[in-house]
Parts: sequence; structure tokens; C-alpha cells
Amino acid sequence: MKTKFFLIGSASLLAAATGATAADPVVMIEPVTANYVEACDAFGSGYFYIPGTETCLDIGGYVRFETKFGGIQTGSAADGDWYPYVKTNLAITAKSDTELGTLTSKFVPELYFYSNGTGDDFTIDEAYIDIGDALALRAGYIKGYWNEDLWGELDNIDNVSRYNAIRIAYNGADHFQAALEIDAMTPGNVGLSDTNYPKLGLAARLGYIVSDSNYFKFDAAWDTYNETYALRPWAGFGIGPGTFEIAGLYESGFIAYGPDFTAANWNDSPIAGTYLKYAVAANYYFNVTENLILAPQTQYNVASNDKVFWEAGATADWEIVDDFHLRTNINYAFLDDSWNQQNWFGWVRLERDF
Repeated sequence: MKTKFFLIGSASLLAAATGATAADPVVMIEPVTANYVEACDAFGSGYFYIPGTETCLDIGGYVRFETKFGGIQTGSAADGDWYPYVKTNLAITAKSDTELGTLTSKFVPELYFYSNGTGDDFTIDEAYIDIGDALALRAGYIKGYWNEDLWGELDNIDNVSRYNAIRIAYNGADHFQAALEIDAMTPGNVGLSDTNYPKLGLAARLGYIVSDSNYFKFDAAWDTYNETYALRPWAGFGIGPGTFEIAGLYESGFIAYGPDFTAANWNDSPIAGTYLKYAVAANYYFNVTENLILAPQTQYNVASNDKVFWEAGATADWEIVDDFHLRTNINYAFLDDSWNQQNWFGWVRLERDF
């Protein structure tokens, strides 16, 4: 009998406990979503999604240590003159898909640290908005086509052409390229001190670009105030183990898009204060080994006062390890002794890209 009462009592307690549990509210805890960065492969390697958005971000750039040497590079006629500097470039690019095509914004600040007494500097390399794909509209602080040059950086067919600008460009899958850019130039760009004058420049490009080794480009520029223009045809051909490049240049008068000789390093020469009227430059760059590129180059120049000179040299680029380069060039300018310039010049550069 005691055993029977014990079993009944135990069952009653178990039922009561079960009923109480069933009556309590059940709290479900939602799993917390991890807030991690997800790779974005829609626009190439290196992009990642900004968490919580459909915008893809890429951060890149480089840190560079460089020293220039020689009279033409440093403004001195003395042998062995040189000066080093450090440059840091940070490129921040954001992209997203829209019904009008790819929406892009890019911001590229640069820092310079000099050792020749000129002081440090902070500049903007580019800052713009771009929308579209094959046909695209770009507006902002743009690094123009006249900022480009041949591989190796020994040629003198370009100038620093960064302006607040608007550009419409076609870059189709058919390899054709066409662009028109309206540039807001500063008074100094057109040789003025009065800020009330109109300062507009026009730059255009036509091209057929299959690859970096096979292309044809034709650049034209117009200074609306000085009523001068510049023309630059250039082409690349994949030949043998490397690429042969050739470019020509003509300037009708002083124009900010093309090179000139108003910089301090030409002040003691017969071409000081002139511009480069004609030029022809050519190079051939090729891989000596998997990690070493060599580029011999030459250029023929005629200044606006008809003084003629030409240059020859070579650039070497050694990728020591991935994204770490030792790059150097040396050039010789064939100048008359009366020019008061040191003929040998060049630079040595260490650069870490990321």
C-alpha cells in the first residue's frame, strides 16, 4: 500500500511540474548576424562591401622614396647634385550598380616630404564622380589625358594636367575610345595674373586601344584664352618579347597641357622661358626576367626659339618581392657646353604598392 501511494504521489508531482513549465512563456533568442566584411567581385579584385550597403569599396595606393640627381632634374649645373623626397598616395574608390550604369567616386590625396628646403606639401591627385559604363560622364578634379606618357617616364611629351573638369567619354568593348573634356584652368595655367579673364581649356581624345601593348591614341588640346593648341599622336606595338612605343608632339604656342621650359631647372639655359614646339619620343620595354623590365628610350626636341637637343637613356624596374619595386632611370641630354647644364640626370625609386 505504501508503495502504491508513493507511485501515485510521484506521478502527481511530475504532472504538476510539467504543467507549470508548459504555462511559462517561451523566449526564443534570435541568432546575432555576424558583422563581417564581405568581398565584392563585381568590379574586380580588392573591392569589399561596405557593411549594410550595396556599395563596394577599394583602398589602394603606394609609398615611395625617390631621389633625383643631375643638373636638369635638380636645377644645378654641378655634377653629383641630388635631392631625395618621399611621396604617399592613397586611392579610395567606391562603386555601385545603378540603372544608369556604374556609379563611381574616387578620392586620391597625396603627401610629399622634401629634403631640399622647399617644405612639405599636401595635394589632391584626383577627386571625381563618374557614372556610366561604355558611355560615362565624369565630373570633379580630374587627372587629364595629357598627364599620361610613355612607359619608363623618360619622355617629355606631357604636363601635369589636373583641373576641375567635366568629361564625357566612350570606352566600348569594340576598343574605340573617344572623349571630350572641358577644363576650368587657373590664371597661372594660361600665363595670367588677372583672375577676371575666362580660363577654359578643351581636351579631346580619339583612340583604338586593344591592350597596353597594342594601341593608337590621338590627343588634342585648346587654350581658349591664348588661342593655342597642342597635338599628340602616339602608338604602341607588341613586337617580339616587348612593346615598342612612339609619340609625336606639336604645340602652336604656350599651353598648359604641353611641356615647357619655364621651370627653375632651365633658367641658365638658352631655352629658358620657351615651350617645346616639336618632339618625337620612342622606347621599347621588355622583360629581361620575370621580375625585371628594361626600357631604352630616346627623344628629339625643338624648343620654340628653334634650339634643338635630344636625349637618350633607359629605365629599369625590378620587382624585388610582390608589390615592392626598385625602379631607376638614367638619361643623357646632348647639350652644347654653353647651356650650363649637367648632361647626366635621372632618379632612383623604392616603391611599395598596395
